[in-house]
Amino acid sequence: MKTLSLQKEYLPMNKKATSLREIDSAVQLNKPIGPDHLYYTDFSKVRGDFEDRIIYKTLNVNPQNFTYDTEVNQDNKTLLFLGGMRGSGKTSEIAKYVKNMHHSECFYCVVCNIDEELDMDNIEYMDILISQLQKLTAQLANDGISINKSTLKSLEKWFEERVNEINKSIEGTLNINAGIGIEKGGLWNKLLGILVGLETGINGAVERSTQIRSTFKNHFNDFALKANEFIHSVNTELKTKGIAREIFFVVDGLEKVYTAEVRRKIILEESNRIRQIKVNTLFTLPIELASENRIIDKFSTVENFPFIKIMERDGTPVQEAYERFKEFVYNRIDKKLFDSEKTVEKAIKYGGGSPRELLRILEKANHNADEELGVITEENLDKALRRLANQAAQHLTKEDWAELKIIEENNKAGRETLYSNRIANLIEHIIVLEYNDGTYKRLHPLLELSTIYQQEIG
Repeated sequence: MKTLSLQKEYLPMNKKATSLREIDSAVQLNKPIGPDHLYYTDFSKVRGDFEDRIIYKTLNVNPQNFTYDTEVNQDNKTLLFLGGMRGSGKTSEIAKYVKNMHHSECFYCVVCNIDEELDMDNIEYMDILISQLQKLTAQLANDGISINKSTLKSLEKWFEERVNEINKSIEGTLNINAGIGIEKGGLWNKLLGILVGLETGINGAVERSTQIRSTFKNHFNDFALKANEFIHSVNTELKTKGIAREIFFVVDGLEKVYTAEVRRKIILEESNRIRQIKVNTLFTLPIELASENRIIDKFSTVENFPFIKIMERDGTPVQEAYERFKEFVYNRIDKKLFDSEKTVEKAIKYGGGSPRELLRILEKANHNADEELGVITEENLDKALRRLANQAAQHLTKEDWAELKIIEENNKAGRETLYSNRIANLIEHIIVLEYNDGTYKRLHPLLELSTIYQQEIG
C-alpha cells in the first residue's frame, strides 16, 4: 500500500525533559501529538469497553489491514460524531486513525482544525464547510493532484458569481487573490484564492461575514450540488491514479466553540445541511451534546470516547492502565526527576484517567519543586494536589454536592447513575468523569482532597 504525506501541526518533537526547567515544555496541555511522536502512548487497550475497531468499522474500514472497499460503499458515506470529554486524548487518537487510513487502499485524509483556522467566537456551519473545501483544495494543490478541468472551471465560475453577489451587497471587495503562489498544481490557484478570500472574509468584520454566510445559505442547494460534484471528481481521480479510494474529512475543535448555544446550533440546527454533503466525515462532538445522541443518531452515528479507566467501581486499581500512564509520564519526563515511582503513581491516581489532567498535575507539582534539589517530591505533589482540589471544589453548589453524593453512593452499591442536566454540566466541567461507554461515572479524585468534600460527603 502506498502511504501518502499528510500535513498536520503537532507539538514539536521535543526531547524528554532531563531537568526541572524543561518540564513545562514537555507537559504542554493544548498541543496534540501524533502517533509517531516521542511522547505518544497507546492507551487503546485500557479504555474499558471502547475499542479502536469501533471507529474503523463505523467508517466501513477493515480494522485488520485498514482498507476501504469503494464498490461495497459506493453510496454509503459515513457521518461520525466522536464525543468525549476534553482532555481524554481524542485528538491524539484521531491522529493515529488518520495515519492508519491515509494511504492508497483507503482514504485521502483531510484534517481541519477549526479552532486554529476559524473565529471560535463567531462561527457557523457555513464557515466550516468553506474551510473544509479550502483545506482540501490546498492539500490537493500541494500534492500535485489534478481533477477534471470542466468540473474545476464550473466550480470556480460558481464561486466567482457568489463573490460578485457579495461584493454588490457590501462596501469594498473580497480579496480573492490570496493563496495564489503555491508552486505545485497551478490549476488550483484561482479556486484556492477564492476560498482563502472567503475564509478570510468570514473571519473578518461582522457585516462581511454575515453577508458571506447569507449568500451561501440562500444558494445552499446549489452549493451542496457543486461541492458534491467537486468531491466526486476528486474521488474519481484519487481512485484512477491509485492515490486513495476516497476523501475522508476530520473536523476537529468543535468543543472549543465559545458558547454551548452556538455549538448546539452548528450540529443540531444545521443537520440538514451537514448531511447534504456526501463525503465520509468525522466531527468531534462537544461533550454537552452527547445527551442529544437520539437526535444526532437520526442523521449520523455517535460514538463516545472515554477516559482511561484506572480504577474499578470497588476502588481496585487497574494495573495495566497505571503501567500505560507511567509510560506516558516517562516518555516526557526522565525518571530521575521524581523522588520515587510512588510519587508518579500518586499523580496518576489523582489525574483520574485523563491525560490532560495528569499533565496539569505534573506542571503544578513542578512549580513547587526546589531547583537545587532537582526533583519533584511527594511533598511538592501533595501541595499541588491540595491547591487543585480546592480550586475544583470552591464553586460547586449545595445542589451539585447532593448529586455528587448520589454518584458516590451508587458506585459503592454497584449501581449506575441516571442522567440529569446537572450531571451533564458537572461532566462538561470535568468534575464528574466518564468511563467505558458512559455508564461508569465517578467524581474527579481531586475532590476527595478538598475540605468541602469531607464536609459534604465524608
